[in-house]
Amino acid sequence: MYQYLVALFAMLCCSICYGQTSPETTYFNPSIRKKESAANAYIGFYQKFISSIRGYECPMYPSCSNFGLKTFNEVNFASAFAMTSDRLLRCGHDRDYYSLTLSKDGFKFLDYPAYDTPPKDLYYSRNSYYFAYSDTITDPSPLAFIKKLINDHYYHEALLEIMRYEFQINSFDIDLFINKIICLKAIGEYEKALYEYETKCPEGYKSDAELAFQIALIQYKLGNLDQALQKTSLASVSCNDEFCGSKIALLDGLLHANKLDWEKAMQSYKLLGEFDSYEKLSKVNFQLSEEALHLKEKSPTVAGILSIIPGAGYAYAGHKQTAISALLINGLLTYATYSCFKNENYGMGILTGVFNVSFYIGNIYGAVKSTKRFNEQQKKSITNKLEFNSNF
Repeated sequence: MYQYLVALFAMLCCSICYGQTSPETTYFNPSIRKKESAANAYIGFYQKFISSIRGYECPMYPSCSNFGLKTFNEVNFASAFAMTSDRLLRCGHDRDYYSLTLSKDGFKFLDYPAYDTPPKDLYYSRNSYYFAYSDTITDPSPLAFIKKLINDHYYHEALLEIMRYEFQINSFDIDLFINKIICLKAIGEYEKALYEYETKCPEGYKSDAELAFQIALIQYKLGNLDQALQKTSLASVSCNDEFCGSKIALLDGLLHANKLDWEKAMQSYKLLGEFDSYEKLSKVNFQLSEEALHLKEKSPTVAGILSIIPGAGYAYAGHKQTAISALLINGLLTYATYSCFKNENYGMGILTGVFNVSFYIGNIYGAVKSTKRFNEQQKKSITNKLEFNSNF
C-alpha cells in the first residue's frame, strides 16, 4: 500500500509540476541519515524517462521531484507527503517571497524544506569589486603594480605578486598585508584571510583601523556578526579620519540590521550622518531601519486556522496564486473522492481520499510556513537594500 501511494504521488507530481531535465545532486543534507524510500525508484523513473521528453524545467531549486526525493529520504513518510504536497501547491507561484539561486539552467527560486537550511553559497548575490588600500606614502614600484592589479580586479595575480614581494623584503609591511587580506576576501578565501591575520600579523598591527575593518567585513561575509562588531569596535579606536569613520559607521549599521537590532542600526546610521558626504545615505538607511522597526508581522497561528478553508491561509500570508492552487486542487480531490464513493468505486475513493487529506494537511502546514516566510522576507528585503546601499 505504501509503495502504491508513493507511485501515485509521483505520477501526480508529474501532472502538476514542471519537470527537471537533470537530477540535482547537492540538495541532500549530509548530516541527516538517508532513509530507504520507495520514492527513489518512482520519482527517479519520472526524472529519467518522462522529465526529459517534456522539455520543461521546474522554476524552483531543488525541483519539485528532487524536493520529494529529499524529504522522503530524510524525514518520515507522513511529513514528506505533507511537505511535498505543499511544495506542489506553491511551485512557480508568488516568486517575490523566495531568494534567487543561479544554477546551470539559469536562475531558480531557492526553496528548501523547512527542517533544513540551504548552503550559503546557493544564495545569488551580485558581483562585488574590491579596490586596493593605499596610504599617503609613495609606493615602491612592485607595490604600485600590485595595487594596479587589484584595482583592475586581477586578484589572483595580485596575490601571487604579494607573496613574491613578501619573500623579497622578508619583513612585515602593513600596507602590503592589508592588500593581501583584500585579495583573499575578493576570491572568497575568508578562512585563509583570518588565518593570515591571526598567525602572521604582529600583535601591534592587529588594531590598525583599516586592517580591523577588512577583518570585520570578512567576518560579516561568514555570518559571524558578533565577531564582526568586535572588529569594528577595535577599528574605531584607532580611526582618526572621516573616510575611516564613515566606513565603520556604515558597516556597524549593516551588522546591527542583520542582527535585527534596528534601534542600534538607526544609531549607527545617525552617526553616519555626521560625515557631510554621507548625509543623504544616512537618511535613506535610517528610514529603512525605522521602517523595519515598525514592521507588522503576520501570525502563523491565524494562517493555520484560516487554512481550514483551503487556500485562505496562503492568501493571508500574501501567497495569492498559491491560495488559488490550494483551493482548486483540494476542491477537485474532494469532488473526485465523493464521486468515487458515490459510484461505489471504493478502492479509488480511498486513494483519492488519501491524496485529498495529504494536500489538505499540506495546505495548513504550508500556510503556516508561508506566513513565517513572509515575515522573514520583509526583514530580508530591508537588509538587502541596506547592503546594496552600503556597497560592501
